[in-house]
Amino acid sequence: MINYLKYIFFLIIGYNLILSQSYQRVDFWLTLQDGTRLDCTKFIPNGSPPGGGWRCMIITHGYGLTKYYEMPTAEELAAEGYYTLVYSMRGQGISEGESNFISMTEANDLKQVVQYVKNDLNTNDNRIGINGGSQGGIILFMAACTGMQVRMIMPDMASPTQGSDWIENGCIKMVFLWTASYPPNIVRYNPTVSRFRSWILSSSPDKWDSLAYYLPQNRDFLHLVQNCQLPIYIQNAWQDRFFNTLGVINCRGIIPANLYKMYFGVMDGHGSDYIDDEEEYKDVIFKDWLDYYLKGINNNVMNPAQKFTYSVSHFPVQARNFWSWTRYHSPSWPPSGIQNIRFYFHPNNYLSNWGYYGSQTNVSFNNDVLDPNVTMEFLVNTEFRGPLFESKFRKNQIVFDSAPLQQDVIMAGTPSANLFYSSTANGVCQFNIQIWEAKLNGEEKLVTRLNWTDRYYSSGQVKEKFFNGQAYGHRFSAGNKIRIRITNLDNVPMYTSGGDTTDYFLRTNPFVLPVLKSGTNRIYINNNSRSYIDLPLMNYIIGIKQISSEIPLRFELHQNYPNPFNPETKIKFAVNEYDTYTLKVFDIYGKVLKIILHSYLSPGIYETEFNASEIASGLYIYRLEGKNFSASRKMVVLK
Repeated sequence: MINYLKYIFFLIIGYNLILSQSYQRVDFWLTLQDGTRLDCTKFIPNGSPPGGGWRCMIITHGYGLTKYYEMPTAEELAAEGYYTLVYSMRGQGISEGESNFISMTEANDLKQVVQYVKNDLNTNDNRIGINGGSQGGIILFMAACTGMQVRMIMPDMASPTQGSDWIENGCIKMVFLWTASYPPNIVRYNPTVSRFRSWILSSSPDKWDSLAYYLPQNRDFLHLVQNCQLPIYIQNAWQDRFFNTLGVINCRGIIPANLYKMYFGVMDGHGSDYIDDEEEYKDVIFKDWLDYYLKGINNNVMNPAQKFTYSVSHFPVQARNFWSWTRYHSPSWPPSGIQNIRFYFHPNNYLSNWGYYGSQTNVSFNNDVLDPNVTMEFLVNTEFRGPLFESKFRKNQIVFDSAPLQQDVIMAGTPSANLFYSSTANGVCQFNIQIWEAKLNGEEKLVTRLNWTDRYYSSGQVKEKFFNGQAYGHRFSAGNKIRIRITNLDNVPMYTSGGDTTDYFLRTNPFVLPVLKSGTNRIYINNNSRSYIDLPLMNYIIGIKQISSEIPLRFELHQNYPNPFNPETKIKFAVNEYDTYTLKVFDIYGKVLKIILHSYLSPGIYETEFNASEIASGLYIYRLEGKNFSASRKMVVLK
């Protein structure tokens, strides 16, 4: 074994030696227009450059990292004949200056790095590409929207709304606090950014106003995306705890259609699952993109049928509590077949496609701040768990379940919610909506979430708010339920039943920081103040419409009309109890041919259609069943 390890060790050393012999490394300082010096390294292939000069790749690093994080990739590309350059951004590593927290300042620095590469007589100015992730992806996308000219860009985990994403819908993300808390040996902030952490932890409204004012400035650039005329391949993670993929989705239709390709799925970073198959797929696309735009190889990377690649999570759960993932392609977004399906909140934990018309006006949960003097910093230090935390703050929630799904259903896109709400709290109140998939055996797992914090609230007001959640791709399995939790603390339990950490990235910390104002939060559910959530779903079948909300005197299944029929007929029925109802069609031998309906219904009169184009002429039975009632009738198909 020892000899074998020695063999592997010397093999690696030899491989690296071969690589190093194919290029030379040059470390240098680049002085920017404002006098700041950046710590840079370039790798130049050995030998004479080809006609026109070396093809070039600039690789930009993520926040709190340095050029050394990207050096292995730069060296690999240099060994393949690319002139490559990496550098540490201002305020990071040993580069001079102060970070402006991923802004136009850093984007303008990148433009000057690009100009340095163009000024090098050994480079081909028409064959320069840039790749970077997180901070590195954002600033190169930003620079491309503000005049930078290169051959192509490849931003990862980037959002043109990244400034606002940190405080989306009035909420403050946990990762914003973490990122604004880096010590000086990791990031050196400028004076404004250095105040972000104290503003985040403060309960004073003016500190929130400061965040809301400063963060979008020179950071959000969706309004500039129309200026991007460069080929761009964007990769984003659905589970990104920093930036909502919705920002990139909103770029389609703004960037010229023949210039972009997008991937939505999993990535290495920002709290996403890590899936080997997905990483290998993206590596192939990365190489194909380089070949197409920098080498001029005519491959299939811009296949219009695969303009959008998206992977969806689903059961079963893998090691480290990661989902399983399946990849799809689409020429457009949203994918064909996606529809916004509306779900209403009902009493008794029901989630239904039909509005509630009963007498109960609202459902509620408490935001219990047990110690009025507790600070956010104290709760953060407890990681929102344990006896000390529980003596200061109590998590509460209300839960709503759909009926079991009759077939697999795919969600791809952005969930949204419309809440009619009130609170006994004064000044601020918060509503966190979690979307879960729940199995009938009790196993469940968080899918995605929507969060809203009203920072300008007066106790007792009834208000209405529509807001978007975190874009996501997921497949709900047949037989499972869509579960909605509305809570005052958007975190998850520490461990699964198998012992894996439920969220290895956030752990027990919440996605957004809670508010420290006690109060009872109400969500209104009946008549003209019905709260709902819209989910972008494919293959979800409603199939019926409610034609009256008056409570019938009795349960009744009407005769279908017309009858006999070919091929369509209508079935009308009345239910006088809130329950799960199933409407099925049988042949005369009792075999189920079609499940028309399986859903929670509130009392009312409903109508649905049945299409018999796939069955032969003959006599059939349709049956409506609830918990306490059932009825059957005959129908005749005549072709």
